[in-house]
Amino acid sequence: MSLHCHDMKKGQVYMCETCGLELEILNECTECCNDEGQCGCSFTCCGEDLQLKK
Repeated sequence: MSLHCHDMKKGQVYMCETCGLELEILNECTECCNDEGQCGCSFTCCGEDLQLKK
């Protein structure tokens, strides 16, 4: 399952389990989804989806 911007919520931190890169969500996506509610954005690093930091 690919990680898309509409899955990310303000305040969450996503990380790459391979290199340790971390991204904090400061604002939620509100505009890039098409009429079917699907988004063309996906987030990967080191060839893998970013993971929600626990």
